[in-house]
Amino acid sequence: MSTSRDHANPDPNTCLGVFGLSLYTTERDLREVFSRYGPLTGVNVVYDQRTGRSRGFAFVYFERIDDSKEAMEHANGMELDGRRIRVDYSITKRAHTPTPGIYMGRPTHSGGGGGGGAGRRRDSYYDRGYDRGYDRYEEYDYRYRYLIFISVGTVDLLEKLKS
Repeated sequence: MSTSRDHANPDPNTCLGVFGLSLYTTERDLREVFSRYGPLTGVNVVYDQRTGRSRGFAFVYFERIDDSKEAMEHANGMELDGRRIRVDYSITKRAHTPTPGIYMGRPTHSGGGGGGGAGRRRDSYYDRGYDRGYDRYEEYDYRYRYLIFISVGTVDLLEKLKS
């Protein structure tokens, strides 16, 4: 686990984090800027999984540490696409495992979201009606809609048969 000291002064490495990017800065733009300092092994702009928009930061991977040092010294504070960027060594050693963008863990017994509630215990199992013996999305909700349709159709049919 990293400490606050690691965040303040990360060790030089071949991966640079580039922060404060415009939403319109592309990997091609970054490759063009950073390849001036040495050969790159990759460039990754980080996108929001739900919206597909840039989150405003990226990672640039160099083949050699000396090249990444030079790039950090020269590119830190430069203006790119109308934004002043910050460049620093990445504190992570590898890319993070992708996530679905939503919490997939077990529900908490507190119901989440902090703050007590006048002594009432919130339990997501009971709050959602699972204890009532039916699911609100079962056929039960739609049955009456079909019965009304059938009865109206039957009345029309009986009218036609009478005449």
